[in-house]
Amino acid sequence: MYKSKNPASIGDRILSVASYVTAGWVGLIYMVILYFMKKPASLFLRFNIFQSIFISFFYFLLCMIFGFISNILLQIPFVNALVSWFILLFNRPLIFEYSAIQSIVTGLFIYMSVMALLGKMPRVYWVSKIIDKSVR
Repeated sequence: MYKSKNPASIGDRILSVASYVTAGWVGLIYMVILYFMKKPASLFLRFNIFQSIFISFFYFLLCMIFGFISNILLQIPFVNALVSWFILLFNRPLIFEYSAIQSIVTGLFIYMSVMALLGKMPRVYWVSKIIDKSVR
């Protein structure tokens, strides 16, 4: 974990929160703008932007893989009833019209947004270790 002598600026905090809320798009666009302006981003901002993009991409990839596998399994007789039951179980509204998985991901992004707004680097167990190595 990185310890910085300089606290994160309010602009970096706001951009980090915006990056988490928009699943990394604001951060990605801001990084492209900084690249063309030839200005470096702070370590705090890079960490938060890359973490939001990584988690969003991983969630998208996971949903696509499970959707592909479930579409194949739905074509198999007798297995399709079990697969349909699992799909219904995981996609059923649980909290405020969100399914269980959507609630977990939304809670994770809320946690990371609040921590970024406070100027602290939000840590997610194995994701933060990967981002630490790539941000250096």
